[in-house]
Amino acid sequence: MDEPSKWKVIYARKFKRQLPLDIEHCSPIALRAIILDVRTPAVILDQIALVYCDDEEVLQALVRCPNLEETTLAFIALTASEEMKHFIAGTRVIDIVMGEASGEHAVDGTKLNIQQLIQKMTPPQKIKLAVAGGKDARGLLIRESSKMIALAVLENPRITIGEIEFFAKSTNMSEDVIRKIGINSEWSKKISVASALVNNPKTPVGISLGFINRLSVRELVILEKSRNVPAPVRTAARNHLAKKKIGKA
Repeated sequence: MDEPSKWKVIYARKFKRQLPLDIEHCSPIALRAIILDVRTPAVILDQIALVYCDDEEVLQALVRCPNLEETTLAFIALTASEEMKHFIAGTRVIDIVMGEASGEHAVDGTKLNIQQLIQKMTPPQKIKLAVAGGKDARGLLIRESSKMIALAVLENPRITIGEIEFFAKSTNMSEDVIRKIGINSEWSKKISVASALVNNPKTPVGISLGFINRLSVRELVILEKSRNVPAPVRTAARNHLAKKKIGKA
């Protein structure tokens, strides 16, 4: 071994504990060794769950880890398939539940309260969950005060038009979420979504006005009398209704 190569080996051995662990590019053998090692910190297991959320073989190995944190287990439960949820329930002997009144959120108990555990998740966990999680997770995370987390839900490829319509109707959504729905031509081309946006007081006026001409006479009559929407929207509804009545719209 030449002199420079020898010093590289010595340097690597001396400082190997200080070198960053590249979870994403670990070999399958190295990854398995990390997961099976009971000394592996919970934070490393969490990173593995984030990176390999689509690999159920890796996730099953993680679920078996005794030092896996509750929030990481909840993340896996909300991003995985129904088969994976059954595996979790059987392996950890728990029920995956929703809602504040569902019981304790202890992994060694009988219930895993997803709603409570999401509140304990870190921002990176929540963002990854928003993009990859199921309907339950989307319904909770869309209401997050963090703009980045709430908007990440709308990037989830599993989101349905039914959910979009529900979000468009909800006055509890942030204006950022409503705006993003409104500027998405694929979603807003559905008349039910457009109507929901126009009638939502959180919708920016500029977006609402663009949908007025798509409403029926009945919807315009209701809209022009509504005190829940801004005055410019009521005025636009009244004007468009007048045009419809004289056959100009």
